[in-house]
Amino acid sequence: MDTFWYVIKVLPGKERQLNEQYNIQISLGNIKNIIRFICPTDSELVTVKDKKVLREKVIYNGYLYFEAKKEMNEDELKEISSIPNIMGMMGDKKPLLMRKNDVDRIIKDDLLVEHKVNKKLKYEIGETITVIDGPFLGFIGVISSIKDDKVDVDVKIFGRNTPVSLLITQIKK
Repeated sequence: MDTFWYVIKVLPGKERQLNEQYNIQISLGNIKNIIRFICPTDSELVTVKDKKVLREKVIYNGYLYFEAKKEMNEDELKEISSIPNIMGMMGDKKPLLMRKNDVDRIIKDDLLVEHKVNKKLKYEIGETITVIDGPFLGFIGVISSIKDDKVDVDVKIFGRNTPVSLLITQIKK
């Protein structure tokens, strides 16, 4: 079944709360023609009180995505934009229809098996990073290559550059 994805601008910091609220409204039948709202999140390793904790972080602050059964007409889009806490989209208050390749790249969800992992795009070859996990914790290095979820980094150990292979989750900018 082909579905159509739209993006809307919402209040930054309220994405998860509004996502839940809108999905409840859909289940109650108050919002028509929409299958579900999604707030893309990503797991992030954070140190809290000397303990590493995995936290869910909103990837796109101020944006929510929704899936519709059919391509919506002008009146239906205006109805969606009248929902409380939805702000303007690029000078217009209407939700924007997303292209298929953008959906595959942005929306990560169990129901969307074709999601393209986009984490490696956060980093570039030659960029300086800090190792946040593993035996090289705290070391600073320079990215020499990126392959899928693995990164080769040159880390200075005893004043010499030493090549180290790490997972992309073990580094940060």
